[in-house]
Amino acid sequence: MSAHLTTALRPLLHDIGAFSRVVLPDQRLRGYQLEPARAIAESVSHGLGRQFAVVFARQAGKDEMLAQLIAWLLTRAQRRGGEVVLAAPTMTQALVSRDRLTSRLRGSPLTLGRLREREGYIVQVSAASARFLSAAPSANPRGQTASLLLVANEAQDIDPAIWDARFDPMA
Repeated sequence: MSAHLTTALRPLLHDIGAFSRVVLPDQRLRGYQLEPARAIAESVSHGLGRQFAVVFARQAGKDEMLAQLIAWLLTRAQRRGGEVVLAAPTMTQALVSRDRLTSRLRGSPLTLGRLREREGYIVQVSAASARFLSAAPSANPRGQTASLLLVANEAQDIDPAIWDARFDPMA
């Protein structure tokens, strides 16, 4: 990769806002979405291990913010690798999140030709992946690792005992 191209891409890989604005202009994040996205991105980028609760009004774009954040993380980690795990109350909800992420990655020139879907619940960009899992009582999500980010989407509908036993050890 040329030095000029590397210099031009650097802001996109260092700021989720720049990534959203340039790579996904039709779905670009709004200011209220960027604030939590940047806080989470900072924690991941600097290995701070912070925990966040993101609450938006219904239909205000929480899932869009999450999809773009995961797309940004996978884009950044595609060479060195890493895993995101997203748990949702049901597999149907997890797969809706997977589909939104896949759509955003397909729209990105930074992941062109590197996107793969595997086993129905894994989205991979070169060496980085996101796994979309059910947190239903009957699900068996054990054995996964969340080296980049662990997400409880719709956390209010996930049994805390299931989260503590099955998902918290992934972090």
